[in-house]
Amino acid sequence: MHTKTEYLIWDKIVNSAKTRIDLNSYGERASKIDAEIVDKFILHIIAAFASGEDHCSISTNLHNELHHIGIDVHEEVIDNIIADKHVVFSAEIYAAYLTFSMLEDGHTEQEVLGYVCDLLDSPKVH
Repeated sequence: MHTKTEYLIWDKIVNSAKTRIDLNSYGERASKIDAEIVDKFILHIIAAFASGEDHCSISTNLHNELHHIGIDVHEEVIDNIIADKHVVFSAEIYAAYLTFSMLEDGHTEQEVLGYVCDLLDSPKVH
């Protein structure tokens, strides 16, 4: 079972990513997809890139998941959607990687949430 803090971490990451895309630019069908499915789609992309999956694997897995829940979309469309997401979502991908690493290293969820919020709310370039 996920804790409330863990949900807050992932919500922060997904909501940050959603500010970087315009669903309407992907066509009318994309703008009509349920918000919960969009959130899961974005989370899957971010978590997959943060875990080191390659573009082709991510595309295939997303295609299969969408097909499983009744959304018929060609894999080429998914390829086009995720083509630039490793760049567009780079801060969120890093935040997800940081989340995985910190939790694995024994940091508390509250510490992770603080770091993720700092990273996404006020990114710094060194």
